[in-house]
Amino acid sequence: MNKKKLFDLLDSLKIEHSTIEHEPVFTVEQSNGIELKIPGGHTKNLFLKDDKKQFWLLSTLQDTKINLKRLSKQLNAKNLRFAQPDLLRQHLGIEPGSVTWFALINNTDKTVEGVLDKRLFEHDVVGFHPLQNNATTLVEPSALLTFANSVGTKHRIFDFTAE
Repeated sequence: MNKKKLFDLLDSLKIEHSTIEHEPVFTVEQSNGIELKIPGGHTKNLFLKDDKKQFWLLSTLQDTKINLKRLSKQLNAKNLRFAQPDLLRQHLGIEPGSVTWFALINNTDKTVEGVLDKRLFEHDVVGFHPLQNNATTLVEPSALLTFANSVGTKHRIFDFTAE
């Protein structure tokens, strides 16, 4: 799935969005200079798996501390860890460095569950790569739920600050 098809889907869902082009970024650290030019909540996205070959896409604010042990318990997932790049390509159709909530558009086999950081909803807009890491697309946080529902992906909101 390409950027144009993603934008067409957002338009068909009546999701307002704007995109800012920038140099490719592969890590949160690399995005530090770019984020000064982009409004809203800045995100990090992780593709994880467990021993049962269940997959999760985590989308959080970039400063969110993620306790994988606690998250494993909450998700009922044993040995939660980062998934290999080939699994990212297979299940979400994107390359490392381009992990994004919008990749759920490629979750056609429904093997990936989405997990959103509760704190994302404290912002007017949040930014995600539009399937490529050389741009950031801004949407209202509620649009993330609309999007996940439209592509038939199971998802939940998680409070990463709770103990």
